[in-house]
Amino acid sequence: MKKIVSFIAMLLVAATTWALPFVPTTNPSTKPIHWYYLKTGGRFVYASQSDQADIAASTSSQSNDSYYWCFVGDNNSGYRIYNRATNKYLYAGEFLGNYYDSPLDLVETRDNNSFYIYVMLGTLKNYLCYSTSNGFYTTMGKDSYFTVTEAFVEQGSTLSNLPEINVETFDDHSVVTAQGTGEVHLYIGNDEVNNPYSIMRTNENQYFTAKATNKDPGKELATVIYEFTVPKLESSGPNPNPTFTRYDANGVGYSIEFGGAEQYGCVAQFVLDNNANTYFQATPDNCYVVMQASEPVAVKQYSLVTAIDALYVYEYMIRSWKLEGSNDFWNWTVIDTQKDYPMPLVDLTEVVFPVNDSRKFRYFKFTCTEGAYNSVRLSEIWINEQNHGQWSQFDFKSSTCGAEGERYLKCSECNAKKSELVPSDGTHWFSDGVCSKCGIKEGETRLIYNSQRVPHYVKAKHGYRNSDQSWPSAPQGWNTPGFNDSNWLDLPLGTANPGHTDGPRYQLRYNSFWYDEYNCYWMRFPLILTEIANDATFTFNSIHDDNMVVYVNGQEVINKEGWCETPYGSTFANTHESYSIPASAFHLGKNVVAVYMQQNWGGAFFDCELVATGATAGDFLPGDVTGDGQVDIADVNAIINMMLGKATQTSAGEVTGDGSVDIADVNAVINIMLGK
Repeated sequence: MKKIVSFIAMLLVAATTWALPFVPTTNPSTKPIHWYYLKTGGRFVYASQSDQADIAASTSSQSNDSYYWCFVGDNNSGYRIYNRATNKYLYAGEFLGNYYDSPLDLVETRDNNSFYIYVMLGTLKNYLCYSTSNGFYTTMGKDSYFTVTEAFVEQGSTLSNLPEINVETFDDHSVVTAQGTGEVHLYIGNDEVNNPYSIMRTNENQYFTAKATNKDPGKELATVIYEFTVPKLESSGPNPNPTFTRYDANGVGYSIEFGGAEQYGCVAQFVLDNNANTYFQATPDNCYVVMQASEPVAVKQYSLVTAIDALYVYEYMIRSWKLEGSNDFWNWTVIDTQKDYPMPLVDLTEVVFPVNDSRKFRYFKFTCTEGAYNSVRLSEIWINEQNHGQWSQFDFKSSTCGAEGERYLKCSECNAKKSELVPSDGTHWFSDGVCSKCGIKEGETRLIYNSQRVPHYVKAKHGYRNSDQSWPSAPQGWNTPGFNDSNWLDLPLGTANPGHTDGPRYQLRYNSFWYDEYNCYWMRFPLILTEIANDATFTFNSIHDDNMVVYVNGQEVINKEGWCETPYGSTFANTHESYSIPASAFHLGKNVVAVYMQQNWGGAFFDCELVATGATAGDFLPGDVTGDGQVDIADVNAIINMMLGKATQTSAGEVTGDGSVDIADVNAVINIMLGK
């Protein structure tokens, strides 16, 4: 449990004649403000994140707001240190486990040029400084002090010669322009637009703010804020005469009412034009579309189609989103949300999301809540049952003796793609004890396939690190057969971060993108074993970055810290690590192989396979009448109830194969239970 420390917000006045090494302010929004560089351990302190003033340090100062700090407070209340870029007070952040989320507001003067930052733990005073040995801020001795150097003074006066800001409103959009000299920042809402020329299509109230700053070569800085309100357009309500460009299998038409500000002419209408080669492109905060249906419908399912070049322009992949419904166009109800969904990095590929919502809506709003990077591309959005044209095969991956193949299909009308699995043929071709088709050794069976052979889906749950030393707790019972994973992701393996330049982007055929650093996956591979010989062996092969823990039926069988080496240009076959798993970890019937993957930094990837000798997997265990994956007394009772007419006759109850459910089937189940 994270230790909670109460900080005493007071300044201890040292018994010296030293003056304050800084000029304080009562409020960071009240001018003038004296901004300072902070330095400790030979390094300049700056705010390392945009959303809070976590501390980091550099050997050189920079002329940007993340390096500017001021001191807010007085001798009675103490002084807090405020950052100009983040508009936040200095935090210990994740670098101090027991001081996490605690503002640093205790300052003690050391001399005319320096001071201490400290925290109180009971009666113990802990001085905070930057440790050059490990790159973190930590508590050290009395030599841990900060020096200050004034950077500039922000005055309250308005300087002349600032850029001129202009707004021009048209029927369907507004244009904001800035002309003149000096720094210019344009904002839509709270989001800064890097380009000083911004076009925003408006269908609801939009606020345009242009901040023009002019920095004097000396210490003075002045800021002028311009604010414009663009009124809501008259045509922003429901369209009384929509043009339906998409029809589902039930004949319901769909039209695009409006969407967010597009990039490069890739407008929102492209997601409903029945052409997967076109796409809507926008920044993540502007990637939204509103659709109108020809009649109120309940969403049984919806689907997204990835854009062209999804693999090579993976940074345009959508990451998180929500689908909402409305019957009056103004009040919206959430139908479905997805967070960190692993969209396949395959171009023009349709991904279906079952919903089965019974509520009927006339209008639908699809909103991106998070993208991988700075832009999002969406090829098509389908609501309800798709009304595609004829599907035709354009590629084929043959099945092998031990692995399924895959048939790749394309819609003749919109070019959306999908794939279908082709069952394995089960016939090996051995040469010198090794199958020439799938590479498996005589007597071995692949129970779990890696993605080099087929797309393999597992149930998975994703999570982010809490702090530097704290990771989220695993769901209770997640690694056992009885755990309910129905609301987990269907994660296609392998999964990898293409940004890892020496990693699987150049080695593996992976199917989903692993986002970011400092996160983890819990994965579940269900497995029904119909045969386990006395001398059975199980081998788990995997590639992983970083830490990996493997469980079988809740029992930990592998624990590997650190990443698996993957040289450039290699494949799964010559880079995987192999581990032997005791056969005693498995049992007849329903098993689960569970894997915990923890990604610490840099690239990320995972793929695996399970190879066995003397073991056979199937979809159904003989004698398992109830279908719970085990053969036990419940199956005996189920057969007896069938014989007595208390339960419906099923083929599962007919164990012996003689065509009837009788006492012979009861005896057969008992023999299976006894291992006979």
